[in-house]
Amino acid sequence: MSHIPFNIACQLWEADKRAYVKASSMAAYSLTVEKHLKPNFTYLQDVSPDRVQELVDGAVDKGMTLSTLKGILVVLKMIVRFGEKRGWIDNVVLDVRFPQKIKRKNQPSVLPVKEEKMLLNYLSDHPTSKNTGLLICLCCGLRIGEVCALKWEDVDFFNRVIHISKTIYRIYHLENGKGRTEVVIGPPKTLTSVRDVPITGLLVEILHKLRKGRNKSYFIASGRTTPADPQTFRNNFRRVTDSLKLPPRKVHSLRHTFATRCVEADCDYKTLSSLLGHANVGTTMNLYVHPDMERKRRCVEKMLEIL
Repeated sequence: MSHIPFNIACQLWEADKRAYVKASSMAAYSLTVEKHLKPNFTYLQDVSPDRVQELVDGAVDKGMTLSTLKGILVVLKMIVRFGEKRGWIDNVVLDVRFPQKIKRKNQPSVLPVKEEKMLLNYLSDHPTSKNTGLLICLCCGLRIGEVCALKWEDVDFFNRVIHISKTIYRIYHLENGKGRTEVVIGPPKTLTSVRDVPITGLLVEILHKLRKGRNKSYFIASGRTTPADPQTFRNNFRRVTDSLKLPPRKVHSLRHTFATRCVEADCDYKTLSSLLGHANVGTTMNLYVHPDMERKRRCVEKMLEIL
């Protein structure tokens, strides 16, 4: 069996895979290949349990998180299986062990009620385009790409809902040996991410005021015919939290806070899953349903009442 250059195997795998996945997913795969896999393997036949374990141990020593490392291994396994099907490489069982010291990805934090009220008041009193986008994240639980892709035509004031049918993401391109990224608009994360989210009260009033004089084709979070770059949106959130002297947080914490408040309000999990655009209820429960001791106590008391 002749040795197949690893970079050639990757190119052929990418060409085959590109027809079956979203452009954003393919871009992430390509970035993983260029950054983490090609530097470690010369030939496809170099992929062995020992070599892969060395890659894992080295990445852990450099502080890589478990989720990032698992993503790299997923791509590597797809490339290996692709080579196996074409007879380029014998079957390889990649049984990897993860050291105990590996870092776990931090869950997005939930804003305490006091901080949430401060942020809500500030965004309401300063209804700029970007601030309104943050307010929508906080009140509706949208992902950052979804709110950056929202146009005024997506807001139905009569029925008081926001139609979510697209998202913004950054894809990676490799051209002439040089990498570059591009912000594009495409379909949302999953089919269930296409959804309608209700808007009420304060948010309706603010959107009504901001909508005056704006073309329906304008993007809400940028106030222009071009969308807000997600990174610019993140930078604005940091400026807002800094001005309020709040602890640094990620924009995704607004979505996490929305979901947590819904759980605290006893929103049923199926409805919450639909609001968040998750593919299944299990995802919602794993991410956001973490009962505290008071909830556990009420559950036990209800059980005893039945007895």
